[in-house]
Amino acid sequence: MKNRLLLATTLITALSASSAFAMHGDDGKRNCECMRSGQSHAKGEHSRRGKIPSQEEMNRVFTAEQIRTLNEARLIMKGNPNLKVGNVVATENGYRVTIVTKDNSLVEEREVAKNNMPLRRARDTPKSMTAKPQQ
Repeated sequence: MKNRLLLATTLITALSASSAFAMHGDDGKRNCECMRSGQSHAKGEHSRRGKIPSQEEMNRVFTAEQIRTLNEARLIMKGNPNLKVGNVVATENGYRVTIVTKDNSLVEEREVAKNNMPLRRARDTPKSMTAKPQQ
């Protein structure tokens, strides 16, 4: 009984330590993409996907067909085979993407900017992030 308890404690300790090193790295710093690329940020600035969009990502402009492809990929990742992308219509600020079921029943209409970010999010982004890079 004591040997099992000792073994279980050792395994838990080893697993806890290895996950801590994976998150913080060997040098003790947080191990996220922004830190590896030389960018820094304040605590809590990660977006829902785990990183802050770069200026390059903010300045991208996609065509309607590329917006369709990106949204089809998003639906594939969600894992619901009954959904598909309906119409993709250009608007003044970007695109209106219609998500429908296989029988063309409306599920959702999304407004996205020309860089495929949700339009609300693109509007709320600081001007310093959307400025054209100096050359």
